Amino acid sequence: MKKKLKISSWNVAGLRACEKKGFHDWVSEHKPDIICLQETKALPEQLSEELVNPKKYSALYAPAERKGYSGVATWVKEGIEHKHTIGLGVEEFDCEGRTLITEFSEFILINCYFPNGKRDHSRVPYKLDFCRKVAEVALKMKKKKKKEVIITGDYNTAHTELDLANPKTNKKTTGFLPIEREWMDEFKEQGFTDLFREFTPDENGHYTWWTYRGDCRERNVGWRIDYFWSTDDFVKKVKSCTHSPEVLGSDHCPINLEIK
Repeated sequence: MKKKLKISSWNVAGLRACEKKGFHDWVSEHKPDIICLQETKALPEQLSEELVNPKKYSALYAPAERKGYSGVATWVKEGIEHKHTIGLGVEEFDCEGRTLITEFSEFILINCYFPNGKRDHSRVPYKLDFCRKVAEVALKMKKKKKKEVIITGDYNTAHTELDLANPKTNKKTTGFLPIEREWMDEFKEQGFTDLFREFTPDENGHYTWWTYRGDCRERNVGWRIDYFWSTDDFVKKVKSCTHSPEVLGSDHCPINLEIK
């Protein structure tokens, strides 16, 4: 594997729509070695040739069974050895196309689209079950493969009050419910680190998602719900963890991890 590696993760909120809004320009300009996409919302046969067989990458898609819903994809630059596993091995999660696991020589990368708890909170139990399963699978893989694990994607949860513009008015909103935030505390206690906060510990104003309503993106009224977390021992290998809020094409922005 090359000496320096750049991983980008992006909830594209529909890959076909994002393609029309400059997705390929972003790839060719930014040149990530590995790209994790969430909410692709398409079966591979619905995608353009350029998305199915991208130049200089091998691309794997894990779509949901339901059309136009969920779905993840991981692109890996040619020449980087890897092997993929689709899903967590649990049918109620895997049918929604939420997880792709890629093993590299030095680490394991889990690309996840975590569930949304829904406005009426009806999916919060499902979401928390999924969250706990991801952590369990990651820790088992770390032990079995003796490799550190990175878990990236749209977590659909802002962890602390620093992670959204309006914490006070969102205490009863899914994505910032006490029970969802407690899972992130639990995740941390299990031995996982929020890599962005290693470099930017105490600042707010760093968001990755903005509603399309009321010029929220222009005014930077957003939420930080897209993350790179890793097992604690991986932290020393990380050079930087950043956001690209200037990149449009979705209501989320790409997030980037540079590994030494």
